[in-house]
Amino acid sequence: MARSPSFDGAEAYRDQIATVRSIKDEIVGHVQRKEIYIGQGLLATLVGYLRTPRSPARLNGKETRTHISPQRKLSDADAVLLQSLQVLNSLAIAGGPAFLAPIYASDAIPAVLSHLSPVDNHPLLSLTALRVLDNLADAAGLAEAEHAALLADALFDRRNLEILYAILASKSTHRTVQQQKCLVAGLISKLCKDTVHRNALANAGVLDALATLLVSFVVARGEVIPDAPELAKEHGLASWIPSAAPPSLQQHLVLDAVSAIVADSRFRAGMFLYSPSIMAIFPVVEYHTSSKYSKNAWSALERAAPAASYSHTRKAGAMEYLMPVVPRVPSSHASQLAPFGYPGSRDRHSSKPSSARLAAWDPWSGLAEPTTRQGSDKPNEVEAEDSESPIVLWLVHFIRSSEPLDRILAASLLASLFKAGFTRPDRDLLFGHAIVPVLCEMIEKHNRESESSSTALPEPAVALNWAILEQAPEVLARLVADCGYLQQAAYESGIIKTVSKLLKDTYEPLPAQHAPRPWSTVPKRPVQHGDATRRIGEPGHLPIYLHRIKVRESSLKLIAAMSTFKDELRKAFVEQEVVPYIVESLQPCPRKPSLAIEKTKEKGGGDEEPPALATGEYSPYGNNPSSVIVAACHVLRLLSRSISIVRTSLKDHGAAMPVFSLLKHADVEVQIAACAVMINLLTDVSPMRERLVGTGILKILCKHAHSQSPGLRLNSMWALKHLVATAENDLKKKALEELSSGWLIQLVCDDTEDSALHERLMKSERRMSVDGDVEEMDPDLYETDSRPWSWPGLYRASSSHPPVADRLRMTCFQRAEKKLVTLREAEINPTRKARSDDLAIQEQGLNFIRNLLVGPCSTTGFETPAVVATEMVDYVFSELGQDRLFDILQGKLRPKVLHAFERRHPSLGREPKVVYPQATVIEVVVYILVHMAASVPRHRQLVITQTELLRSLVTQFSNGSVGVRRALCHLLNNLMLEEDSEDTQASHQRAVELKRLGFQARLESLQHEDVDLDVKEQARTAVFYMRQGHA
Repeated sequence: MARSPSFDGAEAYRDQIATVRSIKDEIVGHVQRKEIYIGQGLLATLVGYLRTPRSPARLNGKETRTHISPQRKLSDADAVLLQSLQVLNSLAIAGGPAFLAPIYASDAIPAVLSHLSPVDNHPLLSLTALRVLDNLADAAGLAEAEHAALLADALFDRRNLEILYAILASKSTHRTVQQQKCLVAGLISKLCKDTVHRNALANAGVLDALATLLVSFVVARGEVIPDAPELAKEHGLASWIPSAAPPSLQQHLVLDAVSAIVADSRFRAGMFLYSPSIMAIFPVVEYHTSSKYSKNAWSALERAAPAASYSHTRKAGAMEYLMPVVPRVPSSHASQLAPFGYPGSRDRHSSKPSSARLAAWDPWSGLAEPTTRQGSDKPNEVEAEDSESPIVLWLVHFIRSSEPLDRILAASLLASLFKAGFTRPDRDLLFGHAIVPVLCEMIEKHNRESESSSTALPEPAVALNWAILEQAPEVLARLVADCGYLQQAAYESGIIKTVSKLLKDTYEPLPAQHAPRPWSTVPKRPVQHGDATRRIGEPGHLPIYLHRIKVRESSLKLIAAMSTFKDELRKAFVEQEVVPYIVESLQPCPRKPSLAIEKTKEKGGGDEEPPALATGEYSPYGNNPSSVIVAACHVLRLLSRSISIVRTSLKDHGAAMPVFSLLKHADVEVQIAACAVMINLLTDVSPMRERLVGTGILKILCKHAHSQSPGLRLNSMWALKHLVATAENDLKKKALEELSSGWLIQLVCDDTEDSALHERLMKSERRMSVDGDVEEMDPDLYETDSRPWSWPGLYRASSSHPPVADRLRMTCFQRAEKKLVTLREAEINPTRKARSDDLAIQEQGLNFIRNLLVGPCSTTGFETPAVVATEMVDYVFSELGQDRLFDILQGKLRPKVLHAFERRHPSLGREPKVVYPQATVIEVVVYILVHMAASVPRHRQLVITQTELLRSLVTQFSNGSVGVRRALCHLLNNLMLEEDSEDTQASHQRAVELKRLGFQARLESLQHEDVDLDVKEQARTAVFYMRQGHA
């Protein structure tokens, strides 16, 4: 093989140019030559050439130069840099994952990033540096996940974020600039997978810049809302309306980058909608068409089918006229759709209340005097409570009129806005008819096309088909997960059969996971040196292998999303025989999925499972990463909500033991997901419960209850709660001993996460007071009032937009900033997260105590359930302490004063925050007392003596939770229960005491005024007992 001149000792620029160019010409297309040059130290030389001093980019958020430098003649020094970057680019393209290790070890990434800025470098240098990073991102996608994480951490630091923003915000239409924008958007979509990076990109203004690029496509398509430019000028937003996007700018890359940043965050979705360009081009205004033909057509349609057509006559924006006519839900058919939920009564499993929907979008409401559109003399402003950004409907229109990949990416962004609550409540109907069938059809179509393309290295058309098939199921899953009506629409579109086949196809065996080495007459020589910059790394996976894994994960997510609500849908998946494929997806090294009958034959009629492949061993069906395992656990958790599926399919396919083994997995997220499955597998109706107890599940769950991870503590306590419910007393005592009574008290009494966060904050403040270095503090520890958050759309200075001082006086910016601060506080504030974790763990810990006091469903010998329960009440008193337990219960009913997480200054007199007890916790506290009172008379007498505790309960009769009011009625009925003739006098005394404390008046109020019939009946019984006892 010909050898190029030595690259050592070349001093002059021209000699360096000639040397590097000759190396580039020799190695292009020859992987083995590249390996030889890397072994000779090529990377160290290239990095040395690239390390040239450059002026630093701005770091303080103030603008210095926002325009891309005009293209100038390439100097000799820049030519050396360009040739060096091109060599690195060639290594990244052909070497793939094998070259990532030496590239990282040689510090080539920081050297490339130093030439990223088009302001400080020649435009070709910036463009080539972006190409290097883009190809490295592609190579990292074929390697282990840590490679992509390292590259993302390097790219998304503060200095580089400013550079990325400058590139995206450039107004130049030069082709080189557009290529830079496309590469930046592509890098964001490939590498932005972490919440920290997403928030950093949004806070740096990158999301606003991408939103402006997206708006430029709207302008280019001619779909600007009529009169939007005039309204934008009126409200001071005219400068944010961009020019039409040039043809060289690729829309799907911009959509992908926006979707990657927004993801499932309500705060970032709000930042996108409140981007000045979005507010300028998509105002919420009423529109009346001037075309008499359109008016006549809609009027005729409304007259022909007034109850079955989508109305455009009520205060509708211009985008409404681009929407298809979809059928209403007739009142006669409402009962058929009621189990799934229908528009106007959405079933959403979300932590956000329904009243929060659309409460954060009113950019034009009340900002100006009502104006009149042509053809109407009525004000055109839409009420705030009915408003949504017209970009929602524009995305619907775009999805229905664009190419397949653009459809998927636009649907992903639409799903983010839908999940965040920025769509109108009745949009379920439109999405169910206009979006869901389109996505289902795309999945089915591209799955058929992919069956004929099993090549290891796909052509561009095949790669595009793969990309659509990888993303479409996950996008559909995000859209339908919280809405029963959309799940019904997907079911009617045949998605269950399609996604089941999709999952099964991913278990077709592959001959190899890694690409073979190029053939050579010279055998591979062993590495003789220890320099990491000269050692070739491990080969990456074949594209078809990663495609199978991505489709597997995406399919599992869609199956889980479709199994959220109805047993009918869960059983439909079981009928498609997907359970063995789900169970094998729990295995890091899966075997061939087999049906229950086949498994029985493999066992030979025994109970032993066939041996699993060792972790790390190659599986021809594709080794499952943690993300696939977590997705499979989520599917099993939802399927196990069905008692019949737990008793049949999950038991027959041996789902319990694979989940049990995952409790010891190295990844904490996998352990959390496995514990979540155990919550349903350990109920008293599960036939797998006894086997799991016999294999030592109790000890493992108690160990996880001591974990540092709040999610793992929560799920393990939840599973333990189910395990001890209706269990024998010996198992209950063993559970409490294994868990430790002291640790249980700490879980239900102390605010572990809240206190830990407060301690970290105090340490940071003390360190800051000693060192005086504010930058060393962790910004995530502080609330927005101590480290103010700056909205880039408002505070970023720009010569092409109004000054910041003028923007601060604009009503639209004032309202937007206020709502964004509220959204950010609710989502990102670490103190809220810590307190939410504490509350959830305390609730499950109290439920664990409650279930310890419940008697078993069946007893042996002559013992009655009351006697068995009495034993556990006495045992809990002895282990936890009788007085200590009642103090804990009373403490849960008192308001709590929280830490004020802020910088402590003597001049600041901020009062601490007071939080009142949650209804779920109050209900558990009451039921603990209910079970005590259901025991023997001495325990009822013990409860009646807790005067302060009972007085705290009197005030809870007006609680808005039906569960709390029902539990209080049960408690009073149990307290006044007469065990036998010897307990008659004591029972009457307890009734008198309860009346003295004010319970009778509260009960009489519930008896006549409560909206729940069960509460009324229980209150009526309690009033009867109280009057009888008082008489």
